[in-house]
Amino acid sequence: MYDRIDIKDFRSLQNQSIILGSNITVISGRNSTGKSTILGMLGNSGELKKGIATTYWGTQFRSEFSEIFKGSEKFDYSGSDRFSIYLSENGSEPSDYRHFRTTWQTVKDGKRFRIIPYRNDDEQKTNAKFELPIIYLGLSRLFPIGEAKGEGIKKNTTKFKSEKHREWFVDAYKEILSLPFDNITDVSNYTISESNKKHGVGINTEKYDYLTNSAGQDNLGQILLSMLSFRHLKESGVLEKFQGLLLIDEVDSTLHPSAQNRLLDFMIKESKAIGYQIVFTTHSTSLLKYISLKTEYNKEERNSIELYYMTNANRTLEVKRNINYCEIEFDLMVQSMVQNPHKIKVYSEDEENRWFIKSLLSKYMPYIELLDVAIGCNSLLTLFKGDPAYFGNMLLSFDGDVKDSDIDKIIGKPLREKANNIVKLPGTVRPEQIVYDYLCQLSPDHPYLSRVSSIGFTLLYFAENGPMSRKYNKYDKERDKYKAWFKDHVALFDSTDLMSFWMHDNKTAVDEYIPRFISSYNSIAKRTFANPIDISV
Repeated sequence: MYDRIDIKDFRSLQNQSIILGSNITVISGRNSTGKSTILGMLGNSGELKKGIATTYWGTQFRSEFSEIFKGSEKFDYSGSDRFSIYLSENGSEPSDYRHFRTTWQTVKDGKRFRIIPYRNDDEQKTNAKFELPIIYLGLSRLFPIGEAKGEGIKKNTTKFKSEKHREWFVDAYKEILSLPFDNITDVSNYTISESNKKHGVGINTEKYDYLTNSAGQDNLGQILLSMLSFRHLKESGVLEKFQGLLLIDEVDSTLHPSAQNRLLDFMIKESKAIGYQIVFTTHSTSLLKYISLKTEYNKEERNSIELYYMTNANRTLEVKRNINYCEIEFDLMVQSMVQNPHKIKVYSEDEENRWFIKSLLSKYMPYIELLDVAIGCNSLLTLFKGDPAYFGNMLLSFDGDVKDSDIDKIIGKPLREKANNIVKLPGTVRPEQIVYDYLCQLSPDHPYLSRVSSIGFTLLYFAENGPMSRKYNKYDKERDKYKAWFKDHVALFDSTDLMSFWMHDNKTAVDEYIPRFISSYNSIAKRTFANPIDISV
């Protein structure tokens, strides 16, 4: 299999290495970052002689250099050791390789840019490409048939190698485009003379023919015939150890999001079944979101699916491997955490709860949106039970006096554990009582008292002006007394940085709370494509 490509110095790519997925490699990024260039380098690395086998179009298993690269005499200079491509067997040490140099060759009508492979060591000396099948589908394939002149279209009925191949094509086509009720009578392949002999693939049904096919249908047809070419090659047994590359520039073009996802799943299945690798580029945010679900647990040196994102947002080109979707979206949309549309909303019982959260989680506030609402615990849980699809993706913050058993009485333990979206504040009482109890228990020499004694904050003051003092007798409920007391003093607590002292003195409770919060946040982030929190930071 293709192991990796090491790029020393080629155009904008400098000192980069890309490990190819054993089945799928996805390359994305902004325009002009080198995505198509990587496809071109891979496409120029291998070929099968026409006498060995041909594609379903009767063409050679190779990419046409002129379709991939247009050289610039100003920027594409001649040089050796520009990049290297390595093969391996089952992910082991490289079994073969080619270095590549660039040069300008003099021809009859001027000069032409060339990329030439070479291997020059004691084991082997050659300038030949790998003897491996390659199909490259570039953007030129996307010429809409509706824009072609009728006289320039030459149509033929696709001659499948077997009835089994025809069934494979029709079943895959209908599955990916979700056309269960269309009866496909035959498949047409055609060329368009005005587009440099562009190949197209269309279907004919009882209701319409290939001339009315959309660009998305043509795109899919070409991809499927390419895959069928590899399938036939495998069945023919022309290679002892089957390997090869299908390269697709902008695989998502003209396909709607659900079709993109189904195509990806189909490509994964086919790559595993037949034994070749697929590398494609895409800008589709919906497809990238779907792919990121499959790559989020990538931990191996090589994975079945590898995702590379290329960006020059910081003025130098970076190639990022298997990053999360949120980071991709930030770059594609030129956003930051400040503008993050995927912030996780936090529902809390009251403003005291939110005050505690802001203090405990100041580092993580860019990740969440604290909603200014006051919804009691039982009411929040009832809402969650009534609409778990919505509220299961919200963080529910409760005071420390709420018991798990009380939560389970309303929503049930299975839902609570599955959603993992409920976080309780430290302690066993309400936040305002936590603060008051803490103040009353300070030692006379506590540094906080030294800081606030000049403004009248003393142990005597806290004792005589607390929630249960005569000042708050107008409130019947103890809870309301504490809330009123807290509201009267919160501005002074903020100005004197009370919570810094509390967090220092209650480090164990804080250190237990923050990982619980991160765990719940990341559980929701996986489901909603929010930016995950790195627990190691």
